[in-house]
Amino acid sequence: MSFPEAVEKLAGMAGVPMPVRDERTEQRDAAQKTLIDVIELATRYFEAALAHNIGARARGYLFERGVSPQSQARFRIGFAPDSRNGLKEHLAANGVSAQAMVDTGLVASREGDALTYDRFRNRVMFPITDFRGRVIAFGGRAMSADVPAKYLNSPETPLFSKRQTLYNGFSARQSVRDGDRGGR
Repeated sequence: MSFPEAVEKLAGMAGVPMPVRDERTEQRDAAQKTLIDVIELATRYFEAALAHNIGARARGYLFERGVSPQSQARFRIGFAPDSRNGLKEHLAANGVSAQAMVDTGLVASREGDALTYDRFRNRVMFPITDFRGRVIAFGGRAMSADVPAKYLNSPETPLFSKRQTLYNGFSARQSVRDGDRGGR
């Protein structure tokens, strides 16, 4: 008797119905895990760029705003270099498919042009997490004054719904669990 059969037999003897396997849910969960992995790879790319010489101006901006290096590390703040394809090339070199890049909202394209480019360029990057602490999207603050959007967020994706995501919700939940009521 196989292990799954033995578990099913024991569950039946205990009067516990076995949950029905839903292949569509399993496929969706596997796809989301893959997208989470892609976002995590991008997060590490942005963190490394902030720590590198290319991120010096962004580090200066954060310093002027009173964001300590410890806070930068805690919130995983990063920097998107001013490159049309830097992140895209990094992801591709790490085996990420073009479709996964699109599905995570990390690359964009213009209408009528199939060629994609990095959505975030020359921006301080603020990861947006779900309630489990996994990075699912980004908010980016422009380093240049002449861009149309000072702040740019990830678009809606299979991982990120703006209506259902509370920025910094994971950290807030952790603080409540730990009894930290914000200095009260």
